[in-house]
Amino acid sequence: MEAIKKLSLAVYYEQPPEKELSVFGFLFYCNGPLLQVQPVRNSLLEFDLSKAAALRTDRNGLRASELRLFLVPGTDKELRQLKTIADLEKLQPYEALLNGIAEDGQVSILPVPAAVSRFWPVCQCRVTGKVSKWFRFGDTWEDRPVCRARVHICEIDPIIYWIHRIPDPVIAKIPELFLDPAEVIRHPIPLPDPPPFLRTAQTAAAPDPHIFKTQSPEQLQLQAAEKLPDIGADIKQKLLSGNPDLIRNTIAGNYELLHPWFCLRPWWWPWLYRCTERKVVYTDAGGHFDAAVSYRCFGDKPDVYIWVEYLVNGVWTTVYNPPRPCNTYWNYDCGTELSIHITDPRVPVDCCCNCPLPGDLVMIRSIGGTSVAHINQQSVLQAPGGQSVSYNRIGLTDAAAIGDGFFNTSVGDYKRPFGGAFHFYMGFGQGLPRNDIYYYRWSYRQVNAADLTPVSSTTEQIDTPEYKNYDFIFIDGNGDQQIGHDKVKLGPFTIGGENNLYIIPPERPGQAPFNVPQTDPQWYERTHHTHSIGIDSSQLKNGAALGGDGLYAFKLELFDQSGALLTNIPKTTFKIPDFDDTDTSANAPDALLAGATATTADAFRMLVRVDNSACNSAIFTVNVNGAPAASDCCGFVKYKPEGVEADLELSFLATHPNDFAVFSFGVSKGTCGGVAGAGAAGMVIDDASGYALAGGIYRRHFTPVQLLDSCYAGGNGKAAFAETLSVIAMATDGTYRQSGKDAPYRVAAFALEP
Repeated sequence: MEAIKKLSLAVYYEQPPEKELSVFGFLFYCNGPLLQVQPVRNSLLEFDLSKAAALRTDRNGLRASELRLFLVPGTDKELRQLKTIADLEKLQPYEALLNGIAEDGQVSILPVPAAVSRFWPVCQCRVTGKVSKWFRFGDTWEDRPVCRARVHICEIDPIIYWIHRIPDPVIAKIPELFLDPAEVIRHPIPLPDPPPFLRTAQTAAAPDPHIFKTQSPEQLQLQAAEKLPDIGADIKQKLLSGNPDLIRNTIAGNYELLHPWFCLRPWWWPWLYRCTERKVVYTDAGGHFDAAVSYRCFGDKPDVYIWVEYLVNGVWTTVYNPPRPCNTYWNYDCGTELSIHITDPRVPVDCCCNCPLPGDLVMIRSIGGTSVAHINQQSVLQAPGGQSVSYNRIGLTDAAAIGDGFFNTSVGDYKRPFGGAFHFYMGFGQGLPRNDIYYYRWSYRQVNAADLTPVSSTTEQIDTPEYKNYDFIFIDGNGDQQIGHDKVKLGPFTIGGENNLYIIPPERPGQAPFNVPQTDPQWYERTHHTHSIGIDSSQLKNGAALGGDGLYAFKLELFDQSGALLTNIPKTTFKIPDFDDTDTSANAPDALLAGATATTADAFRMLVRVDNSACNSAIFTVNVNGAPAASDCCGFVKYKPEGVEADLELSFLATHPNDFAVFSFGVSKGTCGGVAGAGAAGMVIDDASGYALAGGIYRRHFTPVQLLDSCYAGGNGKAAFAETLSVIAMATDGTYRQSGKDAPYRVAAFALEP
């Protein structure tokens, strides 16, 4: 076949569209390079290939057999950036076969199938909704809006269009869900989030009180199947037919019915649920979002899926991304408000995105998500609940954290230290910066060692680089509005001989001193609630050495524009969150101020207990009459040596260098569950639940009947037991419990016999 330098072809449809479509032809060389893009005009598509001969080594032009032609609906602006065949996928292209090429470059192609072109017309749909989260205030719950969240609006593409592109090996695996009950057992059905007042923190370290409790596979399968919709014998028979085409058609025809089943198999989702992002928008001060998105007009309204990001410690972090099969708004009624409820603990209460602090106030808000109002500044000797040994609560917090598990906290019970990386959040009034209050600086000094004995130490300035990010609007090459991103440096700077100073950010990035040039710039984090500095507490210094665990004083100082340190500042300048409502400010008390007088103060100063030590744990062999039951590891324990019932002692190790850990010990019997009175829990500081503590080891004595109970059988019974032990660190970085300092989860087994 002769080489061609021009292509001309007529474009027709099996079923003429109801309205004129804007269609473009994408011509690719066989190994992938894009040769040319041309619009279809008056049903004619023409390509000039005279400059494409360089793709061939003989430079004699291209042959039709080396070309691939795709017809794609859309606008010139929409298609301009598409460069590869993969880029076209989301627009549902039609690949036309080039037939009957004549010497003059005339090419014939078959009409565009109606099964394809019916997807091409584009309509607009308004997607609107509200992002909110339940917050607890005292004994009440409030559903508060979440502002400045980044909402991703996606459309789930109609499966009928592309299901035939799913490889046969993937299709062949789908019937396994209906054939293999074990898979259903291993992948429980995702359930909606429970109401906030029913939620409890979970952790992998928590011991299972029913470690030996078992059920048959048939029982578990029945329980799982009861939660799934009945698909009927006919559908099930087709899915189990082994015929890939029949399975495909059955899925496409019963797509909505099968979603709960598909929720069980996350690895299928990329094949069965293709998600195309249509818009990215931000929520306003009321948590609302609103956007118009385009979709293919054919058939039902768009199937909308939403996922959400929030700025956590200066990084956009996914906080809502539920399983697609059971969390898509199928056949979404355009304009209907969607209600998106976030449960991620990292999302704060604050949602005053457009209401800056007035005047020249400086508000020290939190370490991570822990309000500074909930960090104890006084020496208070108090024992943990249910135990008798007191310890000093100075510098500790009563805040909960992500991953607390069985560690319970309550308001006013200051019992946990801080560890890991600190992130200090602040708020600055809209009157700042100004000449006389322009910079801030954070510093720290170790006051006491881990045992709270006083230490002599130097003041260390925090010099972590700090940037503040912002969005702005720009016009792209197609003339469309787009969102861009940039940042400015807050510090550290050396000004007037003072080191490690940070600029107080203005209300908007377009204001002095930054005066960024972009259009409509907006901070990611509003200045009234912004990240001010971060530091790894495990690297705190004491001169040239690392300071280690102990009590630290963190200080915030203010400077004027020339770098001069400010003193005798009006006390009312310094604010902290109200103890009961972090949305409301309160004057910082003298306990949180340095150099305080009746009306002035020199700086903000906060005592923080730091602990980065790790826990330790072990479960020991059962003692019979004070001696180990056996020298081997097989776990058999005779409770009637020489015919006399013995004293049985259970023991375990649960320690932490500074006692900032809690433990949970459990004993389970056979399939009966936990042994009454044999478990224990508490802080590793004192006796707990009948177990006496000495040298880090907890011990308790039992009679055989206390452990065997219903299995005692008049002194001739026997049973198998499991002991489980979790020892977890109490420290928090203000948001997360420092689970990396937990002791390994321990499990041991033994069997009692006469």
